[in-house]
Amino acid sequence: MPEECWPNDAVQSAPPPSSEVRKSSKLDTTLSSFSAVGCDVKQLADRLDPDRYSDWKRLTRVHAWVRRFANNCAPILHRSAKGTSVQNRSSGELASDEVQESEMIVIKTCQQNSFAEEYKALMKEKPLPASSKLLALNPCLDSDVIMRSSSRLVNAEILPFETQYPIILPRRHSVTKLIVKSEHEQGAHVCGTYHILSELSKKYWVIGAIEAIREWESACMACKRRAAKVATQIMAPLPASRLQMPESLRCFVHTALDFTGPYITVQGCGRRREKRYLCLFTCMSTRAVHLEMAYGLDTDSFLNAFYHFVNRRGYPVELTSDNGRNFVDAHRELQELIVKLDHQKIVKSISSHGLKWNFNPPSAPHFGGVFEVMIKAAKRATSAILGNADVTDEELWSAFIEAEALLNSRPLTYQSSSPCDITPLTTSHFLHGELGRRAAPVPADDVRHPRTRWRRVQELVRHFWRRLMQKWLPSLSSRKKWTSCNRDFVVGDIVLVMNCDTPRGT
Repeated sequence: MPEECWPNDAVQSAPPPSSEVRKSSKLDTTLSSFSAVGCDVKQLADRLDPDRYSDWKRLTRVHAWVRRFANNCAPILHRSAKGTSVQNRSSGELASDEVQESEMIVIKTCQQNSFAEEYKALMKEKPLPASSKLLALNPCLDSDVIMRSSSRLVNAEILPFETQYPIILPRRHSVTKLIVKSEHEQGAHVCGTYHILSELSKKYWVIGAIEAIREWESACMACKRRAAKVATQIMAPLPASRLQMPESLRCFVHTALDFTGPYITVQGCGRRREKRYLCLFTCMSTRAVHLEMAYGLDTDSFLNAFYHFVNRRGYPVELTSDNGRNFVDAHRELQELIVKLDHQKIVKSISSHGLKWNFNPPSAPHFGGVFEVMIKAAKRATSAILGNADVTDEELWSAFIEAEALLNSRPLTYQSSSPCDITPLTTSHFLHGELGRRAAPVPADDVRHPRTRWRRVQELVRHFWRRLMQKWLPSLSSRKKWTSCNRDFVVGDIVLVMNCDTPRGT
């Protein structure tokens, strides 16, 4: 409304402050100013309650703005040098002195509410009660009537005044929580408990400080988001492909495959460099390993490596891999090949073997742990053989074969220290009937007929499979992680989606 319509309400002037009032009575002056402008003191205390705020800096700045508004509303006059009356008003941005005075007022109110008996005893210069928790701190009041600890470091002139006489704060007060929260956020949520304690000790003495800091660290939502773990479910039982003994008694009936690399090779005298990749095939039953070198990550390179594996190890019945694009294209090409050829040609071709290809879900590497762990072992073995040397394609192929022999000679069962115990079972026993990386054994009997020799070899392989089922498989029964059943996600749940491609710490 225009100024002519404004009401003319008379404002009663507050009496000027007495010169005998000490400096610490600014809060009383502020409350008197609010009473002068018609504001309820109790309502003011409710509005500036620390429980209503979630930030220490915001609480102190709001308190400073309210105090400035109260001082500007009160008609406080003082005489200038020329004898004229000048009103003391503040304007502009808050000064540091105003914010510090507001901090002291809030802390003093906190101390008066939490240490009422001790505060009254100190005001009357009486000893503290015998049951007081502040006896060990030897509290005293400063010029602003703030309770401080008269520590044993009063003669340490190298330390500032706040460290020699720290402000005493209660354990579970909201002001203490806001101060701890402020120090925790200034440390970017990564400073530890004792680092925050050292920062607080420069100015405050918090009773039960470590518990107060850890209590807030456990309640901080930013720390909860950073420390959040992905949802897990109880580890599923092993698939049937890893527990069945194939009728043909051979390896690589149920096969898993994966790629790793690249490996840099030198080409020719011009020292031209090319990328090569390792294609790993592992038997899901015996954990045997077959390594092939791929010249690229395209479909044709993978099909060449796959045909090399099939021609040397036999055609698998079931194949499991990641949901890589090169694998998907290879599967699509095989399916198109089956569709285009007629039935008679399919019977004669390699696609007529009825290969079942299983793809793991995208972004789920834990589904392929059976080949991911073998990829890690193959990379470690290859790095131990090659080192940092420049190699050619032939040398890289030889390194892959040597790594394959190392992996296939690893023991599957427990090897005791007794020399009387049987030789531990390895994957090489299923591939060529004896421990890997050795010469072929000399026959111990006079059996010369090939059919009889073949039957004895089959009986030996069956013995290895029996040992595998009796000694090695029971060791896989326990769950190393994901041991508890959790509720599955349903539509309507609020979750935090974690992306593995985000930067570290985000």
